[in-house]
Amino acid sequence: MTRTALVTGAGGFVGPHLVRELTDHGWSVIATDRGPRPADLPADVEHVTADLCDPASLSGIRDVDAVVHLAGLSRVADSFADPQRYLEVNTAALTTVAEELLARGSAARVLVVSTGALYDTTGPGPLAEDAPLACASPYAVSKAAMEHQVDYYARRGLDTLVVRPFNHIGPGQGPGFLLGDLLAGLRAIAGTDEPLVVGDLDTARDYTDVRDVCRAYRLLLEAPRLEHRVFNVCSGTPTAGRAILAELVTAGGFPTPTLRVDPARVRPTDPRVVAGDASRLCAATGWRPERSIADSVRDLVAAGVRG
Repeated sequence: MTRTALVTGAGGFVGPHLVRELTDHGWSVIATDRGPRPADLPADVEHVTADLCDPASLSGIRDVDAVVHLAGLSRVADSFADPQRYLEVNTAALTTVAEELLARGSAARVLVVSTGALYDTTGPGPLAEDAPLACASPYAVSKAAMEHQVDYYARRGLDTLVVRPFNHIGPGQGPGFLLGDLLAGLRAIAGTDEPLVVGDLDTARDYTDVRDVCRAYRLLLEAPRLEHRVFNVCSGTPTAGRAILAELVTAGGFPTPTLRVDPARVRPTDPRVVAGDASRLCAATGWRPERSIADSVRDLVAAGVRG
């Protein structure tokens, strides 16, 4: 029997990759987003325009076997300018999904996407799920609040779990994130003597290809039994921004640029190195990352930058 998954926020960076991952493995998918149907959704996927800040927005959707809740505001830098909006939108969207499922008496497994940015990075790494947490941005505050919601709804009887993905990259990633910004910048200065304006490229982060991330989500949905409710999704290997830039230069055939650091893009409190530990996910599902940084960058360059 074909299983059906509801994917919220399907018009974002991760959504189309997740929809393809699920449909390629026999799932039927209902994709929701606030806007019109995304052009890169497969033609046979049902799409519903829904504003999840409206409690009634999912009332007409048929019953499902699983939910992957991607919807919400996700740009860390933007959250500082409008912290209350991030908290309100991200928690309201999850409330809408969970309350609708409760009202139906649904047995669907609900996978809620949190973030690896919740961890206190002042201590030693790699960071496992039991590492101390510390909210360093309004975005992280909103995700911490969502994790409390997940716990509440689990106590109400929903089959809920949380994933904490670290930085994910790959084709379709747009501006507002390191790779998208660097690629857009390289293309903007191509053929000129202008420097590439950057932030601090000496910090290192734990990057995983978005398609590997989506495979982890699918495996967690399909796992018959899970002993834990929270799972990191990460490679375990930190990569510096300069190495990412070098991969972009190689993949795109760009000349090596002169760099100009914009102080406004540098946050002094940012940790120098962040790496996660995905041992729990690996033990529960057999997941391992399959794509390298070079693979992700090459495919991003080939696909271009989304607006």
